[in-house]
Parts: sequence; structure tokens; C-alpha cells
Amino acid sequence: MHTNNQTLQNSKDAIKHFDLYLFVNPIGLKCYHSEQEVLRYIESIADNKNVKIHFRFLTFHNFNTVSFYMRRMDLPVNDLQLRNQVYQTIYDASLAYKAALMQGKKRGRNFLLLLQKELTVNLALYSDQLLKKIAKGANLDVEMFFEDKDSDFVKSSYDADQRIGQEMNIKQTPSLVIFGNDNQQFGILLEEIINFERLEEAFNHSDLKLTQSNNILPVSKNYLQILK
Repeated sequence: MHTNNQTLQNSKDAIKHFDLYLFVNPIGLKCYHSEQEVLRYIESIADNKNVKIHFRFLTFHNFNTVSFYMRRMDLPVNDLQLRNQVYQTIYDASLAYKAALMQGKKRGRNFLLLLQKELTVNLALYSDQLLKKIAKGANLDVEMFFEDKDSDFVKSSYDADQRIGQEMNIKQTPSLVIFGNDNQQFGILLEEIINFERLEEAFNHSDLKLTQSNNILPVSKNYLQILK
């Protein structure tokens, strides 16, 4: 009996748990592709019983991330009117995503992906009519969706995500932070290019013993490192 209990405990200890935080622009093409790559990687290891992944897609934006986005889209960064318009669109889309999440994580993610596809691939204009169309496509209760979008709770939830991004020193989107149970003091931050191959590379360093690697640069938080 002791041997069986010990074997069971060893089996539990062998399971690696990871927490993934993908910070995205809800209207960005690059973030849309990054989300697809993260989902593809997670699906590829779904049958691995020794790895458990918990992940969240969080919208995040500030002055710097908006500047990155505008440069990426070849938009005039010094056009204050345009900058404010971009900022407000990202903010409204972030609230829409948070409202969609109120009806389930999977539906919320589907809503985000559909929204980004409409805006970046189909080049649709952002509007309430577009949100209504996408909410229907994501099988949301449309009336409840718009009520939640205007609620104080959703705005507070959005603010909480911004604080998480600030604490993790996020400077641009997409950015992916990976924490593993092997090391509670350090995480890995992937910026700019987030694809299947880079995820494989990051998880090959899943013990997070990266301090001697030339590929790692320190950032301001002592528990976070950056994988270039």
C-alpha cells in the first residue's frame, strides 16, 4: 500500500502545470495569428497527460502598445485625433471581449477571433452592428452581451487585466507570459513573434533555468525574464 501511494504521489509530482497569459490587441492581425498559434500548440499537446496548461487571452493597451500598433499599420503616430480613435476602438473592443467572456470562456475566445478576423481579414468597419453580427456568430445572447458590455463589472474586469499587464511589464502586443510549477520565481516572456515554433522552444525551457542563456534578457520584475 505504501508503494502504491508513493507511486501515485510520484505520478502527481511528474505532472507539469503551466499558466499562460497572452496579452493581445483585440483589433490586431498579428495578435489574431498569435492566438491561433497558441491554440494550435495547446491542441497539439492535449494528449500529453504529464502537461496541464491553463491559459488566458487578455486584452491590454496603453500609449506604447497603441504606438506599436499604429507603426505596424503604417499609421501616422503623431496624428492625435487618429490615435484617440484607435485607442477608443481598442478600449471598446476590449469591453466587448470581456462581455463575451461572461457567457463562457470558449464563446468569449471565439468572439475575439471572429472580431479580429472581420476587422483584419475582411476589413470590416468597427461598429455596434458588427459586434451584434459577431455575437450571433459566437452563439451569444446578444441582448445580454450588450448589457454586460456597458456594466461596471465588465469595466472593472477590464481594469484588472490592465493591472496584470502592468505588473508583468508588458510593453507591446502580442506578448505571452508563461509560468511553470517548476519555478515560482521566474517566468518567460515572449514578445512580437509568437508562433508554434517559439512555443516549442519556450516549453523546452519549461524548467525555466534560463539565467545563463544568452537568449534571455532581464526586465524590471525580478520574477520575469524575456525570451528573445
